[in-house]
Formats: sequence, C-alpha cells, structure tokens
Amino acid sequence: MISVLFFITWLAIVVLITLSMSLINVYWAIAGGIIGIPLGLALSIGIFAVWLHFYGVFRPGIERENIRHHTFLDSFLVLAIRLLRFHVHASGLTHLPTDIPFVFVANHQSNYDTIVHKVLLPNPLVFIAKEVIFKWIIIGPIARLMGHVPMHRENDREAIKALIEGIKIYESGISVGIYPEGTRSKKNSMIPFKPGALKLAIKPGAPVLVGVIYNTIYAWKKWPFKKQHIYVHYYPIIPGDDVKQMTSKELSDRVRTMIQEKLDDFHSRGV
Repeated sequence: MISVLFFITWLAIVVLITLSMSLINVYWAIAGGIIGIPLGLALSIGIFAVWLHFYGVFRPGIERENIRHHTFLDSFLVLAIRLLRFHVHASGLTHLPTDIPFVFVANHQSNYDTIVHKVLLPNPLVFIAKEVIFKWIIIGPIARLMGHVPMHRENDREAIKALIEGIKIYESGISVGIYPEGTRSKKNSMIPFKPGALKLAIKPGAPVLVGVIYNTIYAWKKWPFKKQHIYVHYYPIIPGDDVKQMTSKELSDRVRTMIQEKLDDFHSRGV
C-alpha cells in the first residue's frame, strides 16, 4: 500500500510539473516531463521520509508487540527495497517459525541487511543494533518506537546491558535478532564473531534461526539502471534444547560454519 501511494505521489508531481510548464509551450512541457521524473522522485522521498520521521516522533512509548505497526513500518522497508532496485532471492523460507519466538543470528555485510531480513522474517521481531542508529534523523525515532535495542560496542558494560535487555524481550515472547560479527564486514565474507553475543540465545535456551545474506555490499553499484540481486538463505532452526547444551564458543562456531557453507555456495555459483 505504501509503495502504491508513493508511486502515485511521484506521478502526481511529474504531471503537475509537466502541466505547469505546458503553459509556456509544448517544448517546455516536454522538458518539464523529463525534469519532473528525478525531481518528483526526490520530492516524493522527502515527503515520505518526513512522514516516517514524525510518525516515530509523535507516537509515545515503545510498541514492540503491536503487529499493525510492524506491518505498517515494514511496508516502508518494502518501498526502500523497490527504490534500491533489489531483486531478493530468498530460500529456506519454510524454515521460518511462526508460532514461537526465536533468536535470529546472521552475517552482516551492510546497513541494508536488516531491511531485507525485517521484511522476510515473521513479526514481532526486534534487533540489537549499534547505538548510533538511534541518533539518525529518520530511522532513530522509528527504531525507538519499535523497541529495537541500542548496543554501545565500545563499552563492554553497556553491551552486556543490551544483551540482558534482549534476553528479557525474548522471554516476553518477542523474537530478537543480532549480528555476532559486531559490525559490518563490508564484503561477501565474514569477520571474526564475538562469541559472547550468542549468550542472547544460550542464557534463555532460545531456538536459533541462522540466516545468510549475500551481495548487499553492492547496493549502489548498478543503481538505478539495473537491479541488484540479493541472496538470502535461512537454515532449519537450532532447537532450544540443543542451544542450552552449548557454550558460547560452540554455538558461535556452529553458526559461523553454517553461514560460511552458504557463502561458499553462493560464491561457487557466481551469483
């Protein structure tokens, strides 16, 4: 719905510019139509960005369990995926649990990873994310509204607090996502995991959903002329009873091995 409304807004702006220029002559009308396409896109993005920002600012409190808000805000992420011209190839969707909360763990290539995962994964779902995101003018208010958890990566004590908060959220019945690399790899391979991040699942004995994402590092490489193919895979869930029996390093090694196998598969297929 948001995507349809966006493109109607874009079209309306193009038409208004064209009609305004046509008052001069037909040549100005043609020029107006050409100029109106990029100008209309920019204005439409600005309008919807302001809408999203104030939606987050003026809704008080945290609404983690409100499925309607998750669905509404996810529709903006769908719009972002379309504007970025991502063609998402997702496999393993039948492995997504819909009746139990889980801890989601994945590799982390770019800021676009969460956009893709959030649209594909069942709600309610929140992420433990770097603290700076909560200061961004548009994303910050929405991140706070939806109850995502800020993590100060440079402060171990604050990082532990974020994990404890994540455990409480999971125990309340809401799925929680985390990237154990701790930051973006900015490439189609992984950097070392921080095993302590997996305590988010081990402490409460949560089932773990392992995800893999590939190619988001090339988000702007072909834009806007060609689509960028993004590949996502979800493994069968690791049962909570198995997770309980593992140390942080054991779970970290298992998850890393699973992700690496799929990254190697994507690479070998030349996708």
